[in-house]
Amino acid sequence: MNLEKQKAFIIHVAYIVIILLLVYVGIKYLLPLLMPFVIGMIIAVVFRRMIDAIEKRTHIKRVFVSILILLIFYGILGYFASLIGFKVFTFLKDLFNSLPALYENKIYPALNTLANDLMKQYPGIEDYLADFLNNTSQSIFSFLSNASSTVVGTITGLASQLPSLLINFIFTIVSSFFFTIDYHRIARFVIRQFKGERREMIFKLKDNGIGTLGKFIKAYATIISITFLELSIGFWIIGIPNPFLFGGLIAIIDVLPILGTGAVLLPWSIISFILGNTKVGIGMLVIYIVITVVRQTIEPRIVGQQIGLHPIVTLLLMFVGAQLMGVLGLLLLPIIATLLMKLNDDGTIHLLKK
Repeated sequence: MNLEKQKAFIIHVAYIVIILLLVYVGIKYLLPLLMPFVIGMIIAVVFRRMIDAIEKRTHIKRVFVSILILLIFYGILGYFASLIGFKVFTFLKDLFNSLPALYENKIYPALNTLANDLMKQYPGIEDYLADFLNNTSQSIFSFLSNASSTVVGTITGLASQLPSLLINFIFTIVSSFFFTIDYHRIARFVIRQFKGERREMIFKLKDNGIGTLGKFIKAYATIISITFLELSIGFWIIGIPNPFLFGGLIAIIDVLPILGTGAVLLPWSIISFILGNTKVGIGMLVIYIVITVVRQTIEPRIVGQQIGLHPIVTLLLMFVGAQLMGVLGLLLLPIIATLLMKLNDDGTIHLLKK
């Protein structure tokens, strides 16, 4: 009997491992490959109720309502994307192209002034200070030149990828039209492929998945709002012009794990110190520290409360997801865990004891 239980346990564990491997391979490799169709399906789900309501009230055929709604949506999206994208790319390109000139005209004279003041106060350190100044100047100039050429090259590289991005965007648009127009027909076809308990599980998976995704978006909207307030108040206190505009832009950057506020605030602080603006330099450091501490404290708690996981479990899943699948895993792994937990609580699957 014990041997049979051991065999059953091993088979159960092997089954779970295989499922997890399939999910990992699907998310890691298959999902990016089919991303235009995944996005198209998500768009169809988002607009499904609106289109159903308009169709019911106006008695206009679904195909015409769907086309009209999606044309308005893509028109607005295209307008804002082109407007913001052009301004951001132009700003970044001009900024990093001007970094070497900024060094020669602002940073290097500021370093010389600082060195002269120190040599007047401490005459015995002239030789050491001169060597230090030369080495520092060369390092800063090399860093700024490399950063400038790297960023400009990255922007140029992104421009070269526009044909591929355009193809993906076209497939996304076309798939979203097909998914939206034939949403109910496609849904009925998928449901017919399942019977009994599996069909019930599909319904629960859909309901829980949409609900969990909505809560996840709500959680990060809350985090962005808190970061925006911290940045805006901090910029206002230290006298940065347009504090709410800069606060909003950097708050959006902070959502990206690869970048974060440090990608903006730390260089800003260093340049401010070099230019002699100690108030702004210290202010940027304080803002960065406050935002980092608050973000690391509240993110697992807010996300965990929204999706129903303990903060330490949420933090663990976000870390493992980021290590395995990057930014995509950071977002998806907590969502998948929440879905499995809800299905387990409903008795649809039996992974953990209640």
